[in-house]
Amino acid sequence: MIQCPRCGSDAVPDPEHERVIRCLLCWHSWALPKDTSCPGFLPRLMPALRVLDEYRDLNR
Repeated sequence: MIQCPRCGSDAVPDPEHERVIRCLLCWHSWALPKDTSCPGFLPRLMPALRVLDEYRDLNR
């Protein structure tokens, strides 16, 4: 079980809303942080390198 940050009692996931937690005592609700995936620089770097390579061919 998760504890409520407001009153300290037990909290459970809200059945009607995804990734929302609701306190059983004071009915305070809050959203869980979104899972973030860090793709790094590779997805941005590879297209940039392709553009540079095409630009280099145009200048020759």
